[in-house]
Amino acid sequence: MKHIRYILSMILVGTILLCGCSSKKDSLSDTASQKDSELSSIISSDDELIKKSDGTVTMGFKPSDNYEYTYSGDELEVPLYVGTNDNSEEVEVAAILFLNGEVQPYYYKLNDEMSEKKLVHYFKLKPDQTINFTAYVTPVSGMKGDTLGMQFATIYMADYLPDSTQNTSFGNCCKMNSTVCIPVKMQEDGENQTKADFVKTEVTDIPEEIMDVLKGFVTNDTDNPLDYSAYLEIKTDDNKNCIYSKDGKLHLTLQMYGGKEVAEKVTVFINNEPVKIDGCDYVQINTTSDKMTVFDVDIDVSGYEELCSLYAVASTAGKDYEIQDDTIQSGRYLLVKDR
Repeated sequence: MKHIRYILSMILVGTILLCGCSSKKDSLSDTASQKDSELSSIISSDDELIKKSDGTVTMGFKPSDNYEYTYSGDELEVPLYVGTNDNSEEVEVAAILFLNGEVQPYYYKLNDEMSEKKLVHYFKLKPDQTINFTAYVTPVSGMKGDTLGMQFATIYMADYLPDSTQNTSFGNCCKMNSTVCIPVKMQEDGENQTKADFVKTEVTDIPEEIMDVLKGFVTNDTDNPLDYSAYLEIKTDDNKNCIYSKDGKLHLTLQMYGGKEVAEKVTVFINNEPVKIDGCDYVQINTTSDKMTVFDVDIDVSGYEELCSLYAVASTAGKDYEIQDDTIQSGRYLLVKDR
C-alpha cells in the first residue's frame, strides 16, 4: 500500500512539478506531507502562477556513513545542501532546522564566511544551482539522556505573496519539504529556554465529509486512511485560504487528525518566520488515534504589513519521532490585517 502523500504527489505532478528531493538513501531527504486541500485552487489558478511555482528543489543532509549526532556540550556541525533543478528563474528558498519538534536556531558556514544565528535562513538559488553549507547547532531543548529527532526543511519560493484578496492561491509557492528525522543523542542538557503553550484541546469525531475524501485515496476498503498520513488545518468560516485579523489580534482554530498517537509541537509562521503564540514559542498537544484534536491560539499581528503569508507546522516531539516523523504543514493562507 502506497503512502497517501505519495498518491497526492502523483496527482499534482500533472499540474505542476512538486518540490522534489534526492533519495533517502543518499541524503535522507523526504517530501513534506499535506492534505490536498488546495488542489482545486491550483488547477484554477492563472497560467502565470503555475509557471511561477514550477520547478524542483533538492535538499537534505549531506551523504554520511552514520546519520546520527551526539551532543556533548559542543556545537553540532551539520552538513546540509539545498539546490534547484528545472527552474527557469532565480528562486528564494528558506532553510529551517527542527529539533525535538521546535524550530532550531543555527548559523552556518559557507565559503569560509559565517552567517548570523537565526531561526530561518534564506538562499537565492540560480537555475540548477546547489549550495553546500554547514550548520552549527546548539540544541534548543532536550535533557541529558534524551534521544531527539532532527529534521531539515525548506520553503520553496519563500518570497511569494498573493497581491490581493481576489486571488489568494499560493500554487506551489511557500510549500514546505522536510527530510526524515535523524537521531541526536543528548549527553548534556540543551539550552531549554523556549516556552510551550499547553492549550486546552477538544477531541472530537472527524467530520464525515473529511473521511469521505480520505477514503478516496485508499485502494483497499479494509484500510484505514488515517493510518497513513496526519493532517493539520487552520479552520476558516468560508473554507477559503484568506484570514482576517481584528484590532491587531488574530484568533485561530486549528485541528489535527490522522497518523499515530504522538506528542506534537505546533508553530505558527507569518512570512515564513515563527511567531509567538500567547507569548509562547509553540503549542504542545497530544493527538488521539482516529479522532480530531481541536485547539485555539491567539497571536498579536499589530506589527505586520497589511498582507502576509500564514501557515502552521506540526513537528513530532521527544522520542515519538520514532513512531511518526512527518513535519506537517497546514494550508498556506493570506493574512489580511484589519484597517
